[in-house]
Amino acid sequence: MGSKIDYTALRAQAAETGNDEAVTVNVEALIKKMLTKYAREWSMLRELIQNAADAGATQVVIKIETRPSVRVASPQTDDPSTRLKHVLQNHTIDKWIVENNGMRFRPEDWARLKEIASGNPDETKIGAFGVGFYTVFDITKNPFISSGSEALEFYWKGSALFTRSFQHGMFQSTDTTFVLPMHVTDCPVPRGQELFGLCQFLTGSMTFVGLESIELCIDDWTILRLQKTIPGSVNVNIPSSIRCTTSQKLMRVTKVSQEAMQLEAEWMAALQWSAGSRGGSGIETAFEPARKKLTSFIKSLGQSTERREQEGSRRAINTTQDLTLKTKQKTFFHVNTAAIETSPGPTLSAELKLSRQKAPPKATTVSYLSQSYDERTASTVEKPTIASELFESVMPTTEGKIWIGFQTSQSKQARESYAEAH
Repeated sequence: MGSKIDYTALRAQAAETGNDEAVTVNVEALIKKMLTKYAREWSMLRELIQNAADAGATQVVIKIETRPSVRVASPQTDDPSTRLKHVLQNHTIDKWIVENNGMRFRPEDWARLKEIASGNPDETKIGAFGVGFYTVFDITKNPFISSGSEALEFYWKGSALFTRSFQHGMFQSTDTTFVLPMHVTDCPVPRGQELFGLCQFLTGSMTFVGLESIELCIDDWTILRLQKTIPGSVNVNIPSSIRCTTSQKLMRVTKVSQEAMQLEAEWMAALQWSAGSRGGSGIETAFEPARKKLTSFIKSLGQSTERREQEGSRRAINTTQDLTLKTKQKTFFHVNTAAIETSPGPTLSAELKLSRQKAPPKATTVSYLSQSYDERTASTVEKPTIASELFESVMPTTEGKIWIGFQTSQSKQARESYAEAH
């Protein structure tokens, strides 16, 4: 080896005479890598719904605006069902619009949107424009956000991401709106299995978040409307024989409450419609690559392809039926919730803060759904063709379901592991 080098002196010389250059980041590549590590099932909608709930919203409206076909002419009729069939079979997605009536963006909310992975320091919030928000880049390159009298647009210069913010007082709204133009032009409008899977996901999303209503629209048609009512809650006495503290005293149950929940769904017959092809001979082949793109984005909730095809066949309706006919289901549950205080200790708190970039919560809740015989028999449905399947993801079962925020592939695996162990 050569002579010993004084690295302290060398660093001092570099600091005094060296050339400073900024480290560049390929933001587009960084976002793509982040998305590969993120749960893909409904990730964009899951994040925006959770952010709406964190903002105190009671209503979320999801709109799919479509682009007319350049190959198949629009039907020359005023019949709504015929026009809807044409849209489902031949149009492509132009943009997704997600609106909520929660609290308007504050200056710190706008700032977090522009800082990848900064997240929300509030320990009580699940999602608030950290890494999760960037799932919108899975489908769009130029998201646009409007809240109150302010708006912000993302745009690209090469691989660098920029934002442009402005005031639009003349268009002031009480809602917060995310406009997400598709970055591909050939993505088909969801129908059949994709549309039904999306509606199943939204039904499940209503269960534990603090929303009262979710609507799904395709152009001017409201395909699905979900309404949740919770008349009130009652406290449940904890028997003295029950130990309320974990063995290491990390958590302690302080209160147990029970809420009666009524969940009502109204959907159009279009939810059951699955045409054999798009736009006639040759069009199905042309759409197949885009169909695969859509399917990767709009996955059903952990079902095998064979099972989805079987269920889709059972749900299919006659192609002459009016797709705008509406069906209602009303079902009843109880939500049982334990309020928990946490005491993780300084070492564990430091480790959790390092991994989550914020302190662990001092309090949390654990909830489960139950349904009595009377509640099950009181649940009504006008036409029971697909009702049980639409509510399948939230119906209590003997197997049990484990969710963390929303049902994902991870929670499905946890449920299967639980079932095997019992």
